[in-house]
Amino acid sequence: MKKIIIVSSLTLTLFASDGYVPLSNLSDEQKQEYNFINKSNLINLEKNNTYEKVENIQKEEEIQTFEEKIPEVKKEPITTDKEFVKEYKKQNILKDEKKENSTFFAKDFSVTPKISYSYLTVDGYYPHKVKPEDRKNIVIPELLIRYKNHILKYEQIRVNTYFEKVIIDDNDFDMKTSWRKLAYLYQYNENMNFGLAYNFYKSDMNVYYNGFTIPFKEREKFASAEVNFKNQENNLLAEYGVSYGKSNEIDYSYEYYLTLGYKLLDNDKLIFNAGYKNKTINIDDLKFKYEGPVIGISSTF
Repeated sequence: MKKIIIVSSLTLTLFASDGYVPLSNLSDEQKQEYNFINKSNLINLEKNNTYEKVENIQKEEEIQTFEEKIPEVKKEPITTDKEFVKEYKKQNILKDEKKENSTFFAKDFSVTPKISYSYLTVDGYYPHKVKPEDRKNIVIPELLIRYKNHILKYEQIRVNTYFEKVIIDDNDFDMKTSWRKLAYLYQYNENMNFGLAYNFYKSDMNVYYNGFTIPFKEREKFASAEVNFKNQENNLLAEYGVSYGKSNEIDYSYEYYLTLGYKLLDNDKLIFNAGYKNKTINIDDLKFKYEGPVIGISSTF
């Protein structure tokens, strides 16, 4: 507190006295003499306030450009060999047509072989006579060729039978039968086809009578009409059909069948089936019936 009062009094005294000179009015020598500044801290403004003259700098520098002269290339007119183009187009069109034709042909054309096994019963009927009967295991081959809506179907049965004690005085006879059929069918829709068939029935019989062998032969050719149906659901396929024929020598002939198949593959390539089949022919009041259960397998190519 005393120091503040002394400093204040001293300041007032100095301002009040006539000999007071402000520090800013003193020269550097006087400031140095009264120890207000240190000589070593003095800066020679004249020496330091000198600047080197800098030449004017061009803001825009001249940029040297190089022009590269590209030689002009003369474009020669393209000449098109019309014959070459024509031949090239022709060859490619032919290739496309061949591909399309082969695709359509593969789609429209198919071959279906079928093999069936049957435990066949062969019965012979003659008015007022003993009914002969024999059972045989046989294989029935079939072949179906389809092009678009047109179908060729071939089928054959061959069976050898022997009948005991059916002739007068308990004599025997045997019979070798071959029944071939070639049919043309028109596919009306996916579930039905119909057409005509050519049948060739051949039978060779031997009657054994009192130690003698008496041969008999039958050769019959006749036409028949037939219709076939099929229905399918998922992998199950039902097929059934009938046929009927006659001629001057044949009183009648008929056939019917029913099979139920299972598609082992979704695209109808392989089908396993089972069912029942009957083929009957009547010649001069002598009737032979070939019937029995069948199981088979078919494949389409």
